[in-house]
Amino acid sequence: MKSYTLLFIMIAAVAVAQTSAKFQLRTHDDAEKAFEGCSEEFYVPDDIYEKYLNYEFPAHRRTNCYVKCFVEKFGLFTENKGFNEKTIISQFTAKNSKDLESVRHGLEKCIDHNEAESDVCVWANRVFSCWLPINHHVVRKTFA
Repeated sequence: MKSYTLLFIMIAAVAVAQTSAKFQLRTHDDAEKAFEGCSEEFYVPDDIYEKYLNYEFPAHRRTNCYVKCFVEKFGLFTENKGFNEKTIISQFTAKNSKDLESVRHGLEKCIDHNEAESDVCVWANRVFSCWLPINHHVVRKTFA
């Protein structure tokens, strides 16, 4: 009987660990916090920051690492693994599954595994800046 109890506790612990490790959808408030936090971290000038708030990421010496910071805070990207396609799909299709085709198309077109061995900030911005124009409308709807 004790072995069944121990087995049950072990299974329950694994289930709890898997549940807590699942991606949590980010909200408009999360986006604002990420924007502010990354802006403070990278000392982004106000005129450039205003563009970032509009999901426009112009060429600027702070943009690459700002974008990396933003997508990391959203759980969409890690330095070791790059972009997580499942997480991106979850984040941007949870409110509207009609956007699935657009999100997937952008991923197919833009995702790379940094074969060029670029700086990690350059890599994050390259992929996100490719994906974003295809899905700008989806991003706006998600964080409206």
